[in-house]
Amino acid sequence: MRYLLDTSVWLRAYLQPETIPAPPQRVLADPKLTFGLSAISLWEVAKKHQLGKLALDRDLGTWLADALAGNIEVLPLSPPVVVDAMKLPGFPNRDPADEIIVATARVHGLTLLTTDKRLRRYRHARIGYFAPRP
Repeated sequence: MRYLLDTSVWLRAYLQPETIPAPPQRVLADPKLTFGLSAISLWEVAKKHQLGKLALDRDLGTWLADALAGNIEVLPLSPPVVVDAMKLPGFPNRDPADEIIVATARVHGLTLLTTDKRLRRYRHARIGYFAPRP
């Protein structure tokens, strides 16, 4: 495993793959690769759904199982991830989920694939940034 998907990339890859630029789309489509996903991303999707900000075409449990099928491995919210999240130097935003996602990438030695402009220049983690297609 070399990459951790942020919540937005995971959602786009599953729901709207056409919005992902060609180079990362090829990486995401590689059947030989396994991608990490922070457990907090599951909560983010569930919360967006609960708040009515994300419509799902089936019940949440089934949707999550389907969206995680294949080459995605959920990485737990572990003590080392929590400790690292609390020590992130110069973090560019105040989003606790982003802190957990970045810390998960750091603890597991993965490159975070993100569309988040605020994380784009964060120098204390390996970030693979790409601008989504409209």
